[in-house]
Amino acid sequence: MNPIREEIHKNVETLIAFRREMHRHPELSLREVETTNRIASALDALGISYRRMNPTGLSGEIHGTKAGGSKTILIREDIDALPTTEHTGLSFASECPGRMHACGHDTHMAMLLGAVTYLQAHRDTFAGTIRFLFQPAEECSQGALMMIEQGVMDGVDHAVGMHISPIFEAGTVSALPGECWAACDRFQIHVKGKSCHGALPHTGRDAVVCASAIVMNLQQIVSREADPNTAAVVTVGCLQAGTTYNIVSGEAELEGTCRTFSEELHAQMPDKIRRIAEGTAAVYGCEATVEFETLSEVLFCDPAVTKIGLAAAAKVVGEDKAVLAPRQMIAEDFCFYSKLVPSVFFNIGARWADDDKVRPLHSDQVLFDENAIEIGASVFVQTALDLLGA
Repeated sequence: MNPIREEIHKNVETLIAFRREMHRHPELSLREVETTNRIASALDALGISYRRMNPTGLSGEIHGTKAGGSKTILIREDIDALPTTEHTGLSFASECPGRMHACGHDTHMAMLLGAVTYLQAHRDTFAGTIRFLFQPAEECSQGALMMIEQGVMDGVDHAVGMHISPIFEAGTVSALPGECWAACDRFQIHVKGKSCHGALPHTGRDAVVCASAIVMNLQQIVSREADPNTAAVVTVGCLQAGTTYNIVSGEAELEGTCRTFSEELHAQMPDKIRRIAEGTAAVYGCEATVEFETLSEVLFCDPAVTKIGLAAAAKVVGEDKAVLAPRQMIAEDFCFYSKLVPSVFFNIGARWADDDKVRPLHSDQVLFDENAIEIGASVFVQTALDLLGA
């Protein structure tokens, strides 16, 4: 076994217990107060200094004591949960109704804590600085930019991030040089019609019918307005309208997301969505107003750093388990770090071997193989040390 993984494995029960404690007490973006306190307590017990970020999260540095190193490597994980009620049946399920670590950020915190624990105990084995960051508010794509504004990237040479995945086989680690995760935008469409009695639809303007047409017409962006060789997704995830069964609704609200890899298409999306929404509404005698928000950009992994990262992962899991990842339409605000310095972002496989169905991220039934925690922690350490030249 890789010596780093072997030592982290000795501490894995502590890391799993930490993960389960965080899983029981999830907190939403920018509200991770007790989450931050629990991480701080764990670091205090290890004698590791840190600074609290605003409004939540924390960062610190571990300085190698060997002479000759001047590089700084950032290793980062996220800490926020999702507004989802858990239905996993786990003994350590969320104790907070309406909140769940459905994206695996509880495991991320355990991975980073495992890496920091190892690095603190082995400062004499490397030269240079490893900065760690427990970042808030990834789910709303605000956290990374807030941390950057507070100086977390000052003096950083390379950044390393990772995300656990129930899609990929447990024991595997993957990354992809170049554009690997998509840009993400959010849109809201308000449809204004005219309410009337359900028995007299001709006296009103049905916002439900109009909104339904907008949903269908938005799909034409991908099928007819985007280059077939360019990946894109338009999803309307929420449609709210009406008050009761026999009233034609005069208003409707749609909320959705679009994902792109093409910078050109990404820039065109606001105009395309606005044109389709407003034009469709006019056909139905309604009005539509569109609000559009860019959440994250394309996550780019530097080819040279990714090569080093995959070689480091191979030391941890073996060459046959350190593989190239497929491009994914998922978004991550790690993209803002990768814009500033050459970076690598890993997928840590965590699918249960005996699970007969895929439980994707953000599902209220998602499960993770906890063996992935020691793998993620070890890959963090090995990659950071290799980037420092240790």
